[in-house]
Amino acid sequence: MGLFCDEKRNGTALTLPRLYYPSALTVGSICYLVESNLHYIRSVQRMKKGGRLSLFDGRGQEYTAVIVNMTTEQAILEILDKNYPPARPARITLFQALPKAQKMDFIIQKATELGVDEIRPFVSERSIPRLSAEKSRLKTERWRKIAQEAAKQCRRSDVPEVTEIVTLADILKAVEPGACKLIFWEDESRLGLRNALQRFSQTPVFSIIVGPEGGLTADEVAAATAAGFVSVSLGRQILKLETAAVAILAVLQYEAGFFEVESEN
Repeated sequence: MGLFCDEKRNGTALTLPRLYYPSALTVGSICYLVESNLHYIRSVQRMKKGGRLSLFDGRGQEYTAVIVNMTTEQAILEILDKNYPPARPARITLFQALPKAQKMDFIIQKATELGVDEIRPFVSERSIPRLSAEKSRLKTERWRKIAQEAAKQCRRSDVPEVTEIVTLADILKAVEPGACKLIFWEDESRLGLRNALQRFSQTPVFSIIVGPEGGLTADEVAAATAAGFVSVSLGRQILKLETAAVAILAVLQYEAGFFEVESEN
């Protein structure tokens, strides 16, 4: 569970427990915590009546709440006020080809920490996992939980959408209009990421495609470029799949100003 600095007492910031609460909230309303959230505040944080915590709804809204009553079955909270997290400077959709083993878990977690807005897993020609419909559903549910937990830890008020697993043809139809569309290919030799971003210096919306361990095929890259994507290289050094995704997102967020510190004035 995440922690969030929300108040000050005698000039010292207090760290409030922070929970994901996806239902709609309003200032002055009452909400209830049960099961895992109740266990967390009761048994892990050892909170009592009068204790304060932060709730975020996964859609960009965050609230401060106080415990007005707590039993073994539930905690009753009153919403005290609404907080306004700063808007992120760019919108990024990551189209990630299915990797082997548990690598997607890592990518989901780090992409969430790095502020990606949407993650669309897809099956490419060289993707090794070939999942049944049921396994695909279970994987998607797992990835969504990982995104929720990562959002708690990194103090995001929204949770990136993790969509169902689709094909490359499907994702090429679902790109946000006006986005800077980049497909990363190890065989690209004409254009690097730095020069590509200079072309789109005024664009705050990015759609990026990252292939599987074996890379994307020439036919897949051709289909993407026909749909408006620009083929981009990450340089001579070959990065592992999970390293490449994190490196790309970090560069994009740096260029967009994601790592800037807000003025205290």
